[in-house]
Amino acid sequence: MSLNIDLRGRVYVVSGAARGGISGGVARRIAAAGGAVACVDNQPAVLEETLADVRAGGGTAQGFVIDLMDPAQTDTLVPQVLRHFGRLDGVANVAGGTREQDWVPLERTPLDIFRETLNLNLEYVFRVCRDVAASMIGRKVPGSLVNVGSISALTSAPWHGPYGAAKSGIAALTRTMANEWQYYRIRANTVSPGAVMTQRVRERAAAANVVAGSNRNFTAIDDVANAIVFLLSDLAAGISGQTLVVDSALSTKFCAGERTPPKV
Repeated sequence: MSLNIDLRGRVYVVSGAARGGISGGVARRIAAAGGAVACVDNQPAVLEETLADVRAGGGTAQGFVIDLMDPAQTDTLVPQVLRHFGRLDGVANVAGGTREQDWVPLERTPLDIFRETLNLNLEYVFRVCRDVAASMIGRKVPGSLVNVGSISALTSAPWHGPYGAAKSGIAALTRTMANEWQYYRIRANTVSPGAVMTQRVRERAAAANVVAGSNRNFTAIDDVANAIVFLLSDLAAGISGQTLVVDSALSTKFCAGERTPPKV
């Protein structure tokens, strides 16, 4: 007797499409479970790499070049996906993260950085989920929404406060989505990773002359992707409004933002 995730005949949006990131892992896992993937990114070259991976494994995928930070472009996402695939069953909002300029004490954080960080990690999630849910309600079909948070939202986020605030907002907003949309059989959950061994992490570690694998609490991309795909699937039919932490116990040791205090 076996218990498998079966997404055959279904279509899922994956926001962000970096081959070496969580989003690339989610796209590959959805395809491995039989689902079709609508990959979204603002860089065509990045999209093509992930699409090639999915198709090489026998999966179905289509790329959509959209800047998620631009509401006018995001507004076109759901109509484009429905025109191409004819259906839409869920979304995994993975795009987001921190940039080098985001890592500063709060008293030195410019307002434009604060606003950009919230848009990159929270506002677009609201816009995409709102439009996907409205489409499901209008078509009278069930669905599943998974938004990626962070363990930076669990306690505090020293020296990357706007990011922690945005990810905290994701968890709160996702619980409200679950509450309001339960009547339409739409589930909404958050997956909060810790330190994930993505290509970007490896590149930053190399630039800083740090061994990327030195922290034993790094989590593999596929381990986070598996959790996201599980929540998208019918195996998680009774789970909604929850935050699933996937961090290899990192948050049991210290908050995600622990760093040496800056010199005053």
